[in-house]
Amino acid sequence: NDSGGNNSLYEIDIVNGELIRTVDIINATNYDWEDITADSEYIYLGDFGNNYGNRQDLLIYKISISDFLNTSDNTVSAEQINFSYSDQITFQSNPYNSNFDAESIISFNDSLYIFTKNWADRKSNVYSLPKNAGSYIASKIDSLDVEGLITAAEYNINSNTVTLLGYNPDSTFVIELTNFNNSNFSQGLISKFPLVVPENYSIQTEGLTNINNYYYISAEDYLGNPQVLYRINKDSLSSN
Repeated sequence: NDSGGNNSLYEIDIVNGELIRTVDIINATNYDWEDITADSEYIYLGDFGNNYGNRQDLLIYKISISDFLNTSDNTVSAEQINFSYSDQITFQSNPYNSNFDAESIISFNDSLYIFTKNWADRKSNVYSLPKNAGSYIASKIDSLDVEGLITAAEYNINSNTVTLLGYNPDSTFVIELTNFNNSNFSQGLISKFPLVVPENYSIQTEGLTNINNYYYISAEDYLGNPQVLYRINKDSLSSN
């Protein structure tokens, strides 16, 4: 869950949306959790929501997948990857008008990559971090002109595709990044697809994952519309 939620991870049944299991991270606090990613050994959970641009306690929790799957009491412990942005020189509060908010993270090869939610210029900057616990300065390595606010990211190792979820004031969209080399994401093919949300359902899309040929997108409760999990066949996406 986002800020204000418990320090918990949730397993959701993708057929009926039911909650299967809740696992608490006993040494973590949900200050502003935003996105989640994983490699073959660890889950990485980003506590880096920064709407005011003034946080100096950004971090990523690192949880063993083996611990998560085999816990006997539905609790786990986490390591911490603490970081700051290499190009941020001021931490004065600037509500919804900075380029140092983030809601998206992927695991790609031996590094983690954060895609920012730029309130000021509607781009998304890309920062890299090691996967080891410690304190780091995140290096800015790329920037994407997404023309919107990015809320989630996913890397598909089988297709070598990065998918971004985002929105504008009047629309929600998915961006697929393909044909890139190494971590030069902006140098590949960038395809943007609008999403049509069913009437009377939430448009506040916040989470994204890929299973087989489907995207699963979670949306928070918004203006009286309850939280929901959407399933989208990737073949149905159209840039038109």
